[in-house]
Amino acid sequence: MNTKKITTLLFSQNKATFIIQTVIPFIIPFIFEIPSVLLSIWIKIPIFILLTYIDLKLIFLIEQQNNNEAKQSIYNQAARYAYSNAYELNERKRDYLMKSSYKKDFSVSKNVFPYDIHEYISEICKSFKNVVSQITKIDKEHISISFIYRYRYTEANNEDLNWRWITGKELTMKMKLNDFVKLENSVYYFLINGANTVVFCNDKVELEKENHYYMSIKDNRHNNIGSIFSIKVMFSNNEQSFAEGILTISTYGERFVKNNNIQKINQLRCLLIDDLFPYYQRLLETELGMLYLKHIS
Repeated sequence: MNTKKITTLLFSQNKATFIIQTVIPFIIPFIFEIPSVLLSIWIKIPIFILLTYIDLKLIFLIEQQNNNEAKQSIYNQAARYAYSNAYELNERKRDYLMKSSYKKDFSVSKNVFPYDIHEYISEICKSFKNVVSQITKIDKEHISISFIYRYRYTEANNEDLNWRWITGKELTMKMKLNDFVKLENSVYYFLINGANTVVFCNDKVELEKENHYYMSIKDNRHNNIGSIFSIKVMFSNNEQSFAEGILTISTYGERFVKNNNIQKINQLRCLLIDDLFPYYQRLLETELGMLYLKHIS
């Protein structure tokens, strides 16, 4: 929605509020000025009571909406504040890793890692899955999330270049991951070998028609109804890439936007890619850096 439309909408709402709170209460008493020949007093009184009740009800609803909006505004400000601080702390960790990556002796003893990096990445993915579930109103049982990664540093051997699962491997998948990513009709192949770093599609069938999605057994069980959001992340500096990963959110039996409304689809696309995922992207990039650091140590 552009600025002009927003301004018009706000103006219309403000005008309606002014009429309900000011104009109508002023006009209602004039009912009794209508000559009794045209309208008897026994009709005027019920009309007066009814109109007064409706106006007071509308004023109450407007006040209630204003209070809810005020509470939501306070909540949003607090959320942005918390987000900003958490984001800044993670940026410091990521920047330190990136700066350290230029050093030739960029390594550390494995004993210093106080947590399981794979497990922590899984927790980040689960957190993002919860966010998607909340904003799309889709039950988490109908949403899956996966994350795969590989190393890409200059001295990487063939084993390092193999893709690995961290979370989300389908139990019904019989093909090895490194064979699956080579399927030309898969999202993985599209992201790994193409110029795109993100795929967002509200209808998997459309993506399949474009030869960029492979319908799984799980998709078939849900009549191929579903949506997908897949994005590539990378830990690197200005000289080289060290590790890359692909996060994929997939729904089964339900779509992100149920009625395929183009405007709502584009709004959700922007919300996910531009507003929500960047924070999780930084978290994942940092942990890819930790994986690389642990791998070469």
